[in-house]
Amino acid sequence: MDPQVYESWYYTCRGRWMARREFSLLLRLLRPHAGCSLLDVGCGTGYFSRRFAASGLRVTGIDPDPAMLEFARGQGGDVSYLRGDALELPFADASFDYCAAVTSLCFVSDPARALAGMWRLCRRGLVLGLLNRHSLLYLVKRGRGGYRGARWDTAAEVRRWCRPLRPAAAPQLACAIWLPGGGWLARGLESLLPENPCGGGFLAAALHKGA
Repeated sequence: MDPQVYESWYYTCRGRWMARREFSLLLRLLRPHAGCSLLDVGCGTGYFSRRFAASGLRVTGIDPDPAMLEFARGQGGDVSYLRGDALELPFADASFDYCAAVTSLCFVSDPARALAGMWRLCRRGLVLGLLNRHSLLYLVKRGRGGYRGARWDTAAEVRRWCRPLRPAAAPQLACAIWLPGGGWLARGLESLLPENPCGGGFLAAALHKGA
């Protein structure tokens, strides 16, 4: 996808609302300490990288797409960007305090392997943003637009990815975006609906070391 087209979606009414809800959930689950380092795996245009940086973290974004990285570098935001693959993360163990992957593992062939690599790199914890197969978003958006080619996961699958991790950690799971239309009714009802991982289109998972 063209980076400019991809980025511009975040500034539509629906995109702005969804991104705000998603980032708020990710940040609350991760509970990062200001000044710590974070690796954003599959950073794309750097939209979430910049939001993590604006929250007080020292952020490095990594992505395999040179066009996305070139665009991201042009957006400012005090983020370092590198070319790399989620399945072959080119960093030593415990190189970062935190890792994040926001709807990027949905396009990775072996998410359990990518998760294991992120777990190896982080000292404190990590957070994932995924597409939830048990959701209305899946029913109306699968295979369409920016969702074309994406894998939709479930909470049970995320738990299975986590079982081999060492040190062991159980994922904290939550969801957002129950009504994906983004209209006034969806926005109004969102805060009244539960965050348990059973129906929101955005499935978030956090793991903490030493928890």
